[in-house]
Amino acid sequence: MNVRLEDNYEKNKKLKIVYITIISICILAVLITIIIQIVKSIDTSQPPSIVDERLTKYKESFNEIFENKVNYLENNNYKIDKIDNSKEIIYTGYSDKNNKISDYNLDVNIPYINIQNSVIDGFNNEIKEVFEKKARDILNTQKQNIIYSVNYCSYITNNILSLVIRANLKEGENPARDIVQTYNYDLINQKEVSFEDMLELKSVSRLDASRKINAEIKEIENEVKNMSQLGYSVYPRNSSDEIYDIDNITEFFIGEDNALYVIFAYGNQNNTSEMDIVVL
Repeated sequence: MNVRLEDNYEKNKKLKIVYITIISICILAVLITIIIQIVKSIDTSQPPSIVDERLTKYKESFNEIFENKVNYLENNNYKIDKIDNSKEIIYTGYSDKNNKISDYNLDVNIPYINIQNSVIDGFNNEIKEVFEKKARDILNTQKQNIIYSVNYCSYITNNILSLVIRANLKEGENPARDIVQTYNYDLINQKEVSFEDMLELKSVSRLDASRKINAEIKEIENEVKNMSQLGYSVYPRNSSDEIYDIDNITEFFIGEDNALYVIFAYGNQNNTSEMDIVVL
């Protein structure tokens, strides 16, 4: 019997082939795993981020909507009893542009709702007490260097009238305040519209609305903390504060394309112009 022993070269060659095969299999397994994860992460049921981009656009354009007019987003032939038939459903009821050096700089356009209704009476009385009274008081001040501006916007859609009033107030050395108040009225049922009603109109559950609001406020809270640590003076947020609870939301309105704005205007109670806007 002839026996042939393998030399070292042939042994090394076979070992190299085995090692290369094992490494290739490992690399292939890793690639397959990565491809599977990528495929799983792709959701083809919805267009990517179209909704988020639209809502971001509304949020960024918030400062530009205050043109002191009504935006009729649907047929405006409502059976309502107007207070004054010669005026629109919402009109500028008090306007003043006045500048007196060292005393005040006034530029206000204050709206009133032109509907005969007890709910609307309450809205108009509040507007007069909050916005018009402040303007008249400022006209009687001296040497206080007050800057006060008021503008509004209104939308009518899905039988809902939404009015948003925004005031900027700077009194002497105090920080400027941004004040926002909203009024929502059901033109068909002739009643005030609650935030719960708005969610139902939008087919958004309380849970989903709460999650979105909390997520956005939490993100802003973290950003503000980082800025504060860098030495910037910023208005602090606390995402666990009860003002963010669904039952405590007071400032909201329906705008263009039925976008539901939720406004957290911290200047309503404090000397700050900062606010957070969540769009649902």
